[in-house]
Amino acid sequence: MRKKYDAVATIGTYRTKAGEEKKKYLTCGAVFEGDDGRLSMKLDAIPASPEWTGWVAFYEPRDANGTSTQGGNSNAVQARPDAHNRAKANAYQSQNDGDDIPF
Repeated sequence: MRKKYDAVATIGTYRTKAGEEKKKYLTCGAVFEGDDGRLSMKLDAIPASPEWTGWVAFYEPRDANGTSTQGGNSNAVQARPDAHNRAKANAYQSQNDGDDIPF
């Protein structure tokens, strides 16, 4: 098995010394890919914050410099937080008729 993604939950907000509101994240586990292509998630923590919406997002693992450890397209890695923020702004509602399960 190899690590494919970090599992990250938004668990609230906080204010910086400058008064800017920021989101608080918890890396609660990882997603691994087996030799057969199956994905499995290993939970290390359960995000039990009252502000947690129940959603966990998956991001490519990054090294200490913020660079993806998966190789791949760095533009896609940098674009992902914007997509995540758009989804959160929409309260994680599906963009379809609501007939499909969002995962």
